[in-house]
Amino acid sequence: MRKHTKIVGALAAASALVAGYASAEIEGEVHVGYSSSYEFRFVDLGSDLIEAGADISYDWSDIGLNLSAGAWYGSVNDSGNAFIATPSGAVLGNHDFNELDLYAAVSKELGPVTLELGYIYYAYPDSLTSSDTQEWYVGASYHLPWDLVLSGTFYYDFDENNGWYLQPELSKSFKFNDCLALNLSTGVGFADGMQSQAQAGRINPFSSADGFQGWYIKAELPWEFREHVTIAPYLKYADADSNLAGDINSIEGGQDHLIGGVKLTVGF
Repeated sequence: MRKHTKIVGALAAASALVAGYASAEIEGEVHVGYSSSYEFRFVDLGSDLIEAGADISYDWSDIGLNLSAGAWYGSVNDSGNAFIATPSGAVLGNHDFNELDLYAAVSKELGPVTLELGYIYYAYPDSLTSSDTQEWYVGASYHLPWDLVLSGTFYYDFDENNGWYLQPELSKSFKFNDCLALNLSTGVGFADGMQSQAQAGRINPFSSADGFQGWYIKAELPWEFREHVTIAPYLKYADADSNLAGDINSIEGGQDHLIGGVKLTVGF
């Protein structure tokens, strides 16, 4: 999945409450993209990810809040993400994997600190099991000297997985001109009780890989070649911990992934 900032229902309600206020601002974007693989929390979920999504945000400046919501849809090939453990121990796979995410959030800036509270619903229409799930998350970011940004997001799955995931990140953006920038980021992951983070060698029966999950580094080059139209190629390297099954089609641990992709965004 991509970065969340988002809820349609809450956003619509807030828009109705403050309609007519000059201080309110609504912005949105639609986007499509391609990645060589779908890497999510250091696990390769399949190859040739095709994605599309839409986001909208409402700046309720009277009380200093930003409300946002969105939807994301992704489809990959060669994935064993939809599987079921039978009484005989066999694992049946469906190698067409599609995912729909619905998400929403409210955020507030407090000087150099931005706080965010959000919700995500994950739906898997092709899964052989009832694997749809939900998460709450809370995030914070802090602007450091030299234009560095330190952030962290804590996700709690209160549904299918019943565990938590934590991702701290350090990022910096180099702006070459009004149209072109280079965004660099690096981070790590930690988890506990998340069955989607399967322990290496023990996908069946499920056993979560708790603790350190891995580290990553990412470079993105967004270019706004027309007003409100941006194309952003990116390259990401993710190295999974040896205790984590880093490929959905394998129970081996410690796998690394090099992912390349591009995203086209149109804002409004």
